[in-house]
Amino acid sequence: MKRIITVILVFLSIHIHAQNLKYLNDIASNDGIPIGKAIIYGNFIQRLGFSSGGFPQDIRLINTDTKEVLAFRVKPTFKSSKENTFIYTIEPGNYAILNYWWTNSKWYGGKMYTEYIFKNTDTTDGFEDKVNAGLINLDELERFTFKITENSLNYLGTWHFKTPLVSFKNDKGILDNKIKNKYKAIDFSQANVVLPN
Repeated sequence: MKRIITVILVFLSIHIHAQNLKYLNDIASNDGIPIGKAIIYGNFIQRLGFSSGGFPQDIRLINTDTKEVLAFRVKPTFKSSKENTFIYTIEPGNYAILNYWWTNSKWYGGKMYTEYIFKNTDTTDGFEDKVNAGLINLDELERFTFKITENSLNYLGTWHFKTPLVSFKNDKGILDNKIKNKYKAIDFSQANVVLPN
């Protein structure tokens, strides 16, 4: 069963560009937790610094219950900051991180990358070719997952995507202090710590 789920997730992530994505909604400064939904927030450290130019960067998730594919912006357009805070509403459910979509700024515009995210796996060097050639055993690949409950506030951690081997760290106190004055309707001290694992 695990192999079937892994094969489905790899297939979905490799072919995700052909599908319509649903983008998560931002939180306004006076918003609270919408009834029946949840809020996720965290800090994202991107792969590139100034070479990202003004291009946005996104994370794509799959709800493993409904198979709906979602995206949220982790680096806004026209910002060059290496670290960016994200905060969005989301439906309750079980989620897996599919990929990281980013653009490297070039003199002619930009080169886009869709980087598949697995635990302890560098997927930047001919990953699809290795999968197709049978050089990567899909049974050994695991996704980062997390669970979101209804009517909840969830801190997802600092997402370290500066290297192809991504990681997640609990810096909740630092981020909460940074954003608490902007989002007055949210009591960040009540947030669940839900690091993808």
